[in-house]
Amino acid sequence: MHYITELLKGDSAHLVYSSLIFLGGIILVIILYRYILNKLIKKARRSQTWIDNFVIEMLRVPFLCLLLWVAVRIFSQSIFYDSRIIDTVNHVLQILLIITIGWIFLQLNNILFYYLEKKVEKENENRYEVQSSITKFTIFKKLLVGLITIVIVAICLMTFDRIRTFGISLLTSVGIAGIILGFAAQKSISMVLAGIQIAITQPIKLNDLVVIDGDSGRIEEIKLTYVVVNLWDKRRLIIPVNYFLEQKFENWTRYSSDIIGAVFIYVDYRIPLDKLKEKLAGIVKDDPNWDHNLCSLNVNNLKETCIELRALVSSEDAAKNSNLQFAIWEKMLQYIQTDFPQYLTQTRIHLVNGVNPAPSVQPEKPVG
Repeated sequence: MHYITELLKGDSAHLVYSSLIFLGGIILVIILYRYILNKLIKKARRSQTWIDNFVIEMLRVPFLCLLLWVAVRIFSQSIFYDSRIIDTVNHVLQILLIITIGWIFLQLNNILFYYLEKKVEKENENRYEVQSSITKFTIFKKLLVGLITIVIVAICLMTFDRIRTFGISLLTSVGIAGIILGFAAQKSISMVLAGIQIAITQPIKLNDLVVIDGDSGRIEEIKLTYVVVNLWDKRRLIIPVNYFLEQKFENWTRYSSDIIGAVFIYVDYRIPLDKLKEKLAGIVKDDPNWDHNLCSLNVNNLKETCIELRALVSSEDAAKNSNLQFAIWEKMLQYIQTDFPQYLTQTRIHLVNGVNPAPSVQPEKPVG
């Protein structure tokens, strides 16, 4: 008890009291910040424009940093007398200012690309060109976010004298270290460059329908180092970006989603083709998956026991074309079974005088 009484006297007591007052002031500032921010958010929700939300999001951190900066300036100069404490507080304020500026640049970056995306969507009716532009914007937006973050962290670290001196000493001996790091990061850098190349050349875009090693799916995400493909069965295929520059793959929506599908039908030689063509025309005419562009039925091949017919039909995209093919198979099969059951695929055996003659095959002469 005597020790605590002695501790609360003199400079120690002043330091404790000052710290408590300082923390109380900071807590008061945070409470005031939360109250004002909630009021602004409620007011922005009632607004019909997106600008209010962006402004609040952009000023969220800067406003808090400004209030903390004012509070620290007021309380630190009047409460703390130790120059070391004041220097530490000023250093913290300097870092807060750098972070605030970095946050503003990050939010301005978000606003810029959001505005560009909305402008492209409004001015362009071709959704494939819109997806192409959004793909570019997404990749370059992430690049700028990474660049701004690295710059802000570097500036914050440079405010520390020891780290700045250490950084300068590293720069003077960066030759060997740079070569080592270059070899170590060669693959990562090549993947990032591949991501930038995809953004420029665009062999794939967001929402493109692709086929990779027999698996079909849509491009769901394009990152700097990998691409996420949403497969038809809801699995996600994670593929490095350089795969799309080095390997073969199918892009069914490169410029448009229009597609032509083939339906193969095997029937007897004697079936009337005109009837089948009329039936096919009637099937696709009433099917909403047909785009009214192409519908044809032709003999594609002559086999030993049947003929191979190929029906070509077009649709707006692959999903509709698949449904159209299924409908043609089912309805054509029902039509042949009902109207021409005798013309289904058959195997013929020709009998001579009631006997199936065995093929005349001459035995091979023995060698030697």
